Amino acid sequence: MLDFKPPKPNLSVIKVVNAIMPIVNRWYLKGMTLDIDPETIKRLESTRGNPVLISPNHAASDDPYVMFLLSKHLSQPFYYMSAREVFDRGNFLGIRSTVMQRCGVYSVVRGTADRNAFRTTREILVEGKWPLVIFGEGEISHQNDTVMRFERGVVQFCFWAIDDLKKADTDKPVYVIPLGIKYRYTQDMWNVIDTALTNLERSILPSNARTPAERYQRLRRIGIAILSTLADEYQYKVEPTASLNQHIQGLKEQILTHVEKILGIQSENDILTRVRALKNIVDAEVYRDIDQMTEYERKIHEEQLQKFQQFYPDLERLINFIAITDGYVAEEPSAERYLEVIFRLEKEVFGKGSMQGPRVASIRAGEPINLLNYYDTYKTQKKETVEEITIELETEVRNLVAGI
Repeated sequence: MLDFKPPKPNLSVIKVVNAIMPIVNRWYLKGMTLDIDPETIKRLESTRGNPVLISPNHAASDDPYVMFLLSKHLSQPFYYMSAREVFDRGNFLGIRSTVMQRCGVYSVVRGTADRNAFRTTREILVEGKWPLVIFGEGEISHQNDTVMRFERGVVQFCFWAIDDLKKADTDKPVYVIPLGIKYRYTQDMWNVIDTALTNLERSILPSNARTPAERYQRLRRIGIAILSTLADEYQYKVEPTASLNQHIQGLKEQILTHVEKILGIQSENDILTRVRALKNIVDAEVYRDIDQMTEYERKIHEEQLQKFQQFYPDLERLINFIAITDGYVAEEPSAERYLEVIFRLEKEVFGKGSMQGPRVASIRAGEPINLLNYYDTYKTQKKETVEEITIELETEVRNLVAGI
């Protein structure tokens, strides 16, 4: 099992990272700036000194950098929960992990009863020293204007913290703050978009199919070509009378069913719930504690990992396309929406996508929700109360994003 990475916040390290962030920003984020309205500052400042969990939407892989820049802007360090595998990405892994931990980041193995992460989360909230950031969606939507369903654990952590505070005879409020993040480019990106479309066309379309067309038709043509290739790969039957959206959803279902069949499971849930469940099953096996296993148990564990290797690309493909629908760009043909879809197509075709230019990250906070006000109801109706507040939190984040 991958070892737990606890937060080891160090103000000196945070100051150094803050000092070099302009260089990181210029080199990696293409010169990102923040747009924060006074009301957002007021709402974030209003809870200072109390246990606070900030729950933003997760539209892009750069969201954690945005939150770090926000903490710098507020002169208020944050704690951050991050998936365990993030600590092992990139070069100089030991340095990366060390810096992340010194900046208040700690790991969680998603989909498991990660007792270390759960205990640390409760301790952070009970202490109430700095706000804690947890992305409610769990996965990246890759879409500026889309907020996927929030995981219930975000709110549950807060109620567990209130349980602990009550045991210590403390009536402290515990706040959860909905936060919306939305990106926009600060320069004309249409030449970049046209170049990206040309590169994709050269990679997946035969020369006689690269006929002149309007920009949106080119994007759609590329998407249909990728869909056709994947349909052949997964033996998905394309119905001539079905809409492109029906084909997209049908192919997602076909890939999902393929993975579930390998694992021997069946589910009637929606696609997002099933993808999350599969990701959790994989993570639970990959990160199992092997130290206490017998030789035979390790053999079975290795066989399971080999089985997972067969479909892990399928799972990554599902996560990449989980929120995509036909008409997303046509509904609002902005440069941002074009590039969001292009990013995912590049990831599918080339193995990775790339950010293309400087952006503004707009940040808007909703009214802090004091969960202490719901605690009496929670004690008698735990599941229902967590569900109700999670939906309220998710809805408010969706409204914040829509209002930017």
